[in-house]
Amino acid sequence: MKSSLSKLKKLLDAELINSDSQFDGISIDSRTIESGNLFIAIKGYNFDGHNYINNAISKGASAIISERKIDNIPQLVVKNTMIALGKIAQQHINQLNPLSIAVTGTNGKTSVTKLIHSILNENKNALTNYGNFNNHIGVPLSIFKLNTNHKYCVLEMGASVKDDIKYLCEIVNPKIVTLLNVSAAHIESFGSFENILLTKEEILIDQGFSKTVILNKDDKNFLRWKKIVNNHNLVTISIKNNADYSIKSIIGNELNIKLPNNQLLQLLLKDNHIKFIENILIAVACSHQAGASIQNIVDGYTNYKGIKGRFYLYDGIKNSIIIDDSYNANPSSMKRSLDSLSSMAGNHWFVMGDMGELGSESEKFHQDVVKYAKQLRIEKLFYIGQFEKIVKETFGNNVHCFDDKHSLVEFIRTKLHKDVNILVKASRFMKFEDIVMQLINTENK
Repeated sequence: MKSSLSKLKKLLDAELINSDSQFDGISIDSRTIESGNLFIAIKGYNFDGHNYINNAISKGASAIISERKIDNIPQLVVKNTMIALGKIAQQHINQLNPLSIAVTGTNGKTSVTKLIHSILNENKNALTNYGNFNNHIGVPLSIFKLNTNHKYCVLEMGASVKDDIKYLCEIVNPKIVTLLNVSAAHIESFGSFENILLTKEEILIDQGFSKTVILNKDDKNFLRWKKIVNNHNLVTISIKNNADYSIKSIIGNELNIKLPNNQLLQLLLKDNHIKFIENILIAVACSHQAGASIQNIVDGYTNYKGIKGRFYLYDGIKNSIIIDDSYNANPSSMKRSLDSLSSMAGNHWFVMGDMGELGSESEKFHQDVVKYAKQLRIEKLFYIGQFEKIVKETFGNNVHCFDDKHSLVEFIRTKLHKDVNILVKASRFMKFEDIVMQLINTENK
């Protein structure tokens, strides 16, 4: 993104200090800033970018946006740098006007977003979130990567407090949106499950622009969400019922999807669990509504390799299969992953860590997951975390608890054999990718 301070002055209601300056690219991180970038000194919960202005200047920042005056550097002074970040992103995406798609929900949003991007990016003209940048900081930073070659902008939207999704939609003005599902996650920051539900539903509300809303008719909240959608164009998907995009048949690993106008799409399944199929249907609907052809969808789906840390399969030592689902976890995503594990041929082992931000009912949520694993007849459970007592009592035989990752890995290495599928899953703070890397075949590393 190229611009100048003088062009942003009116937009941000800012004071131009020292002199005008051109810039090429925007950064909020003095460690990775490049020469000629504009540095925006944003404030977060645990950091203040104003403390790193000198570092940014020493690395070649051509100008800054801050909340206080700095000598001898071209700058705009604003009341709130975080709001300034969002306003610049909003102006940039409005000027380029790509067909924008927004995805939110508790589980599956990254996988769905990346699959949509894979389908629409045949001509390298689709942008998606940079890394895991899906919040009020990350979405604007991703938007700054947009250029005139981009026809599509496919964005995952995450939230940690009420109004987060509403704010992101105001920046992006998405033409196509989808709400995948809502379940308990980040309860501590939201305060209640109802607040989580209301926040995710912000993607559906009328914000003064028309949009196509894609919803799953099989979801327990569908009728509630249908009322919110109101006058917007509602497009539905379903595995169980008739819908705009539905399953005609599943024969072996051959998935046949009925599209509008009775067109038929055939894909080869990589995972036959229901949640994976729902993700495919949503991605197909979003892409098709955005103008993708059947061949685009087939090619994009075929080329999609999955995302490391999100039910990503590795060849493990001793001819085992290691399922890396270590990126994050909440009660519903734990159960979804266990469902997929149990559908795989062979033995089923579960390496479980703690789930964060579940509030006062955290122990109950962990117990529910262990109960579910037992119901699915998972053969062995390996656990690290603070609920060892309840995990042992709930799972019974064949549970092994450890104080550290090294001990867990060494124990599993002695027990592994061919035809074992090991699911490794916990919340981000547990860093269970360390376990994955020690169990996979070294040729994968």
